[in-house]
Amino acid sequence: MNKKMKFIILAVAAVVFVYSLSSAAYFEPEEYRKSLLEIRDAERALNNLDKDLETAESDYRIIDNEAVESNLKELDNLYQELILAYQQRKDRRVRELEYTITNKSNDIRMKIIESKPAQLRAFWLDNGTFAKLNGRAGVQKLLDTAQKANFNLIFPETFYKGKAVIPDNELFNQDSQFSSWEGDPLQILIEEAKKRKIEVHPWVWVFNENTSGSPGRILTENPEWANKDKKGNIVSYHNSTWLSPAREDVKDFLQQRYLYLVKNYDIQGINLDYIRFPEEYRGSFGYDESTVEGFKKKYGMDPFKIKSSSSDFSLWNEYRESLVTEMVKEISEKLKNIDSELLISADVIPGRDEARYRALQNWSLWLEKDYLDFVVPMTYTENLFSELSRWIREDRKVLADPLYPGISVFKLTSDQLIEQVKEVNKINPNGSSLFAAAHLTANDYHSLAQGVYSKQAVLPYNNKAASLKGIQKLILKRLNLIKEKDQIDNFSVIKIRGYLNKLAQVDSEIEVDFNRFIIENEINLLDNVKRVLKADFDYLSDVKKLY
Repeated sequence: MNKKMKFIILAVAAVVFVYSLSSAAYFEPEEYRKSLLEIRDAERALNNLDKDLETAESDYRIIDNEAVESNLKELDNLYQELILAYQQRKDRRVRELEYTITNKSNDIRMKIIESKPAQLRAFWLDNGTFAKLNGRAGVQKLLDTAQKANFNLIFPETFYKGKAVIPDNELFNQDSQFSSWEGDPLQILIEEAKKRKIEVHPWVWVFNENTSGSPGRILTENPEWANKDKKGNIVSYHNSTWLSPAREDVKDFLQQRYLYLVKNYDIQGINLDYIRFPEEYRGSFGYDESTVEGFKKKYGMDPFKIKSSSSDFSLWNEYRESLVTEMVKEISEKLKNIDSELLISADVIPGRDEARYRALQNWSLWLEKDYLDFVVPMTYTENLFSELSRWIREDRKVLADPLYPGISVFKLTSDQLIEQVKEVNKINPNGSSLFAAAHLTANDYHSLAQGVYSKQAVLPYNNKAASLKGIQKLILKRLNLIKEKDQIDNFSVIKIRGYLNKLAQVDSEIEVDFNRFIIENEINLLDNVKRVLKADFDYLSDVKKLY
């Protein structure tokens, strides 16, 4: 009546276990009823799990073998009970068991995803979600959830649209959403995050002033500060209003607020958002009086008379781009003068060239000049294997500083979210950030905690030695696992271990080049073994080079 699914051999942590799903790949009933559809759903979940187990085996994943083994046995029994319930015409029980099998299968799929030992795991805490926490108890609940999912950094939206989460003072006007809070919301968040060893990097807006198609608080009080397009419009294509980066009073207004945060709060970083021109392609904005007059004074040309196809237009682009760069430089210098350990980051348009073309944002230069410690490219896409991969891979080839891709939770299902985190871990294993808390569900946190974030991760920039040690430990486990499966010889294991031990030292200057090493040492590896070990050594190399 039911066919046996093939045995899946999954070696874990230097011991070989045999896991079998004796559940049916396809149940053939003697009688067809509507509830057979429930069985097909359960079988689909089981077959997806089967495929993932095969992948886990081929990747020699380091996972919790005991949890997986016990769950597979339980799943096997549940499936047999499902078939029996169908045969006994207990359709309500069939539905209940299908739901249980599907959820348990998904849980096991999460458990066989490997968790990296060293990486940044962040999310943006948007102001609406922050406000709804409504006080310390709400903050504690959110952070408990984040801690269980092993997040280690939060970007709380702190200054935006001329408003702030912190109480009114000479520089800030508190958003009315926070009026019912007892105490300072940012201070409460910092205190509770510190207890859970989660870093706090306030997320602050820079040149974007409002997003509702009309001036916000800042431009209502200072209309002359507006950035404009060639026709004098202040509202961009994306319905937002912007501040002119050419004005000293604008820069001072913003910088004073960032300085206040660094002086008055125990924070580990500042996250700059909208540090650019409106996203209008080749900067259609920048025609406000201050920018135009500044360009005239420097180059003796009127931007209004420059044709877009001329070489002078390139000069006009470079000038406007330099205004944003100057702001980044000034922010960095002033904030670091107060706290030299402060980490300054920026949320940027993905793709170095694309960012310059679309928003006059030369963020690769900012990294090169050490104005920023890292960037968070807004790689918001549902296109997993081309767009996301292309953005990250191309930038990683040339950058000597870390980037942590932003993942668009608001565009994704829970399954898609996990798939994107897994894909980013392959091409950028040192970390990523999720946008945003408003879209993270209880199921998202649960799925992350079950698999891809199941183990705590060291923040690489905080402890390089511990990060390298963690990756070294992972590779040694992998070698043991491969050896237990008789897919590598003792000579190769000894050679690779010696190489690894030298590389994992913080002060080691040996270049990480796994392919060259195995060629020079005449080590012959199976293609699959070589692929997996090379990815591990590339991960080690990233941490050595980037931090």
